[in-house]
Amino acid sequence: MARNYSLQALTSFAGGLNYRTDQFNLAQNESPDLLNVDVDPRGGIRLRRGIEVIDGAGTALGAVKGLGSFFTDGGLSEIICNHGTVVAFSTGSSAWTPISGQTARTSGSRMYGVTMNNVFYAVSGDITSFKVSSGNSGTDLGTNLNGTAGNFPISQYVAFWNNHMWTGKTRESSIYYNSRIRWSHLNDPETWTQTSYADIDIGERGDEITGLVPMSDRLLIFKSNSVHAMFGHDTETFQMVPLTRDVGSVALSSPVSTPLGVFFWHDQAGVYLYDGTNFNYIFDKLKPAIDDGRIRFNTPPQLAWFRNRLYVSIDWTEDGLTKRRTLVYDPSLGAWTLTNIDAEPLLAHVPPGGEPFLIGACKDNSGRVIKLEQNRYTDLYAQTPAKIVSYFTTPWVSGKNPIVQKRWGKPRLVMDTSATGSVDYEVYNDYDKATSVTKTFQVTGRGSTSVFGAATWRSNSGDVGDGTWSASAGQSITDVIKLTTMGSAKSVAIKINGPDHLSAYEVNAMMFTYVPRRLR
Repeated sequence: MARNYSLQALTSFAGGLNYRTDQFNLAQNESPDLLNVDVDPRGGIRLRRGIEVIDGAGTALGAVKGLGSFFTDGGLSEIICNHGTVVAFSTGSSAWTPISGQTARTSGSRMYGVTMNNVFYAVSGDITSFKVSSGNSGTDLGTNLNGTAGNFPISQYVAFWNNHMWTGKTRESSIYYNSRIRWSHLNDPETWTQTSYADIDIGERGDEITGLVPMSDRLLIFKSNSVHAMFGHDTETFQMVPLTRDVGSVALSSPVSTPLGVFFWHDQAGVYLYDGTNFNYIFDKLKPAIDDGRIRFNTPPQLAWFRNRLYVSIDWTEDGLTKRRTLVYDPSLGAWTLTNIDAEPLLAHVPPGGEPFLIGACKDNSGRVIKLEQNRYTDLYAQTPAKIVSYFTTPWVSGKNPIVQKRWGKPRLVMDTSATGSVDYEVYNDYDKATSVTKTFQVTGRGSTSVFGAATWRSNSGDVGDGTWSASAGQSITDVIKLTTMGSAKSVAIKINGPDHLSAYEVNAMMFTYVPRRLR
């Protein structure tokens, strides 16, 4: 007798990661576990793009702690970093060249820098600030605050806002002022006055300044447990307004301004977004990873914004090993994903009129500075491409009735792959990941003469014209792959591991068929 199979389809995975402990209640477009895949707004998942070492040769510097962007009106575009006691620069593709002339940095300190009036100004907390105006030549700046030229306060944080240079957490006459901000003369970043400063909530719960972020009509001053805003346009009109004393930013975590507002990491709680009015917590789905110790705080989280997504690098512990990983948040979907990219500091390098790119300084691959989101599907930390290990796990599928036993048929997988290879997948039963059974299926990467970039158009007779429908390279056909039966269970889930080839792939949908048994 023919069986009447029911169908449950997963046609969207756009919800991204959700680590909540009650996996029973995940949305059908969410995943309890994934690595190195991006979620597509249309619903599918695809292998993330690869990384590429910045100088092409994989030259290892010392442990890179800080990154900054230097631009000039003449078209100069450089990335400046500090490692050990050294400061160096690269154009983004050239070898790293040491910058000389400034005082050596303290090893392990983090440099922050900004460009103003074609000059790069850098601070690193405990050492004389310096500037770079061209190439590999640095110059120390004085520490006088008497209105004379050629000076710049020793400080940990720096920002350019409202035609003034600003510094935070200063060191003056060998004394640290952890709650002090200073501002320069108008349009003059090298002239400072002793009285142009503000001390913010000194001694309040051990609160200290942890970041300065321009945001439209205000400068945000982050402290460990509070956020304040400076309004006004000059010394006579500057006014400080406290915004909250409930949340703040972790020191050296680099809160980041975006079109949506300012994202920042608070304490051991996760990421918040200040939208100009409210402080919104956006880390609910991943908070269990903090609670169970997977996310650690050996080194501060780091934030960057690139192509409408937020990147957050964190310390991640798994199988007893702590490594650096990078989370990616798509605010248009409210979706998080996880990658094994081991960046510590992150920086969106956005040259005026040039191609922007996202860079990170590696922690585990120490001394290497990389470009993220490159047009490749392998990782190039040195000169040998490495496979990007990836996987995606479905939520539990129960046919809308989690307590009824079912006979599961052959699931279908809608998949697009650009190369031939094999794919391992694991099948789980009845809300128990210990029940996994590993299976394998084959995929065939194949092109088609009927896809964009291959199809031609001619006259009705077929003998005139040779135009080609334009498209990007590497077009392939989406296949519907039939897997093997999954046995009897109340619920099932599948973990799809990436193919064993070094090319791109996508999964666009999964279809589960089942026959429910009679409930007694």
